[in-house]
Amino acid sequence: MNDKLYTMPMGALDSMHIPAESQPQSKTRKRGASPKTYRSILYFLISLPLTIVYFVFMVTGLTLSIALTPIFIGIPLFFAVAKGLDYIVQFEQELVRSLLDIPRPSEEARSDMQLEGAGFLQRMKLGFHGAKFARNVMLIMGRFVSSIIFFSITVTVVAAALGLITLPVLHQIFLQTMDLNILENSVFALFQIDWTLSQQYISYVVAGFVVALLASWVIRMLMDVQRRMLFVSYEERQQY
Repeated sequence: MNDKLYTMPMGALDSMHIPAESQPQSKTRKRGASPKTYRSILYFLISLPLTIVYFVFMVTGLTLSIALTPIFIGIPLFFAVAKGLDYIVQFEQELVRSLLDIPRPSEEARSDMQLEGAGFLQRMKLGFHGAKFARNVMLIMGRFVSSIIFFSITVTVVAAALGLITLPVLHQIFLQTMDLNILENSVFALFQIDWTLSQQYISYVVAGFVVALLASWVIRMLMDVQRRMLFVSYEERQQY
């Protein structure tokens, strides 16, 4: 018979409670999505003019490089445009990472030892990758189309939510300043719903908050689509 009494180490009980204490922190981290939503709205608003600049740079640069190829200027110009497209895609990827608080992948640190003793044209050739160039061209073309669609959807849902929430204030402003009743031919009058003005105000504000929640979900989904289009992935399994 073994009469020795087994005793648990002093720090064992404290270490057993560490995972349970870390769970609420991860939950609160997932709930704080409203700043990302506001940043995504601003991103979609400024993405349309930026994408137009990207598209014009790509089309103009590639056209000039092809046209100037017989006089040798087009060849270095083509490699310069390809490098510029690479920088544009990297800038967009870093912008999406910063908006969504995604850490940079550790394998991006690369060595450029082969490019140190090379000339300008040789550096351009060594830094050029055909598959990567084709991917960048397709990304910018797809970005040009998606930015128009995402900009239209963002403006529509945000304007609808703000319009419904601020409708009572606007109605009072127009009524007091210009004697204009913008709710005279409203939905309630169309369906002959006999509600008071206060009840109509409350219904419009509630509908505005519902549309705002729907708009927040739509913008998060659009931002996730944009992240996938730019090949930006999470290192950790975390919800946006």
